[in-house]
Amino acid sequence: MMKRKIFSSIFVGLALGALPFLQLSCDDGRIFDENVHVEREGGTVKLRGRISGIDSWPGGYSIVLAGFEGDNAYAQTAVGIAPEADGTVEMVLSGIPSGVSDIEICAINKLRKRIASFYRIDYSEQADTVYLEAGDIDAGMYRAIQTYIFDRSCVTCHGGSTEAAAGLYLTDDKSYSSLVGVVADRSDEDLFLVEPGNSAESFLRIVLHEDVVRYNHTNIITSGNELDLIDDWIDHGALQ
Repeated sequence: MMKRKIFSSIFVGLALGALPFLQLSCDDGRIFDENVHVEREGGTVKLRGRISGIDSWPGGYSIVLAGFEGDNAYAQTAVGIAPEADGTVEMVLSGIPSGVSDIEICAINKLRKRIASFYRIDYSEQADTVYLEAGDIDAGMYRAIQTYIFDRSCVTCHGGSTEAAAGLYLTDDKSYSSLVGVVADRSDEDLFLVEPGNSAESFLRIVLHEDVVRYNHTNIITSGNELDLIDDWIDHGALQ
């Protein structure tokens, strides 16, 4: 008789203990819900292309295949690009976080902040594995300066109209030959506009940092990253 009571008590206890689980299962609703969004985890991009200009970047910068989230300028994930001798690249970026919305071939600094982007795809609606055929890409440091600084901030006055201010053309086809090793007309010391290896004595840098010419240029380029990019390019030899 005693054994039967003990057995009954155990059975009732187990049944009562299971009730919360049974209640939770019933209240959870449908097993399949067409409105449920399943987060992508560990996506992969397989890149093929031909990339030049990586050697023109000094230490402190890296050319990478990277993932970015929304307006965040800092890479959420990145892997360095190392082309073969002929420039060809075949590589994989894996483990991409679910929040990544853009995949880019870009230059980042030591803090993983984007300095310049050379190729971008929208990754927000992509499959878990994306095959990226990037073609030929110029990822050179001077290409970044032309695209992100001269084209955006300078060519309106320096070559985008009928005449270039001070005779200085900063358009894509003329900027390099107009700057490197050319004596600045407005320099009393006959400084070069760009003296390779010496940003401190390059008139381009002086004009961007000091009010020394008739039209003040110090408020044209205000981003510290962009000003550093010009200095680093000059000090690294002002390569094209």
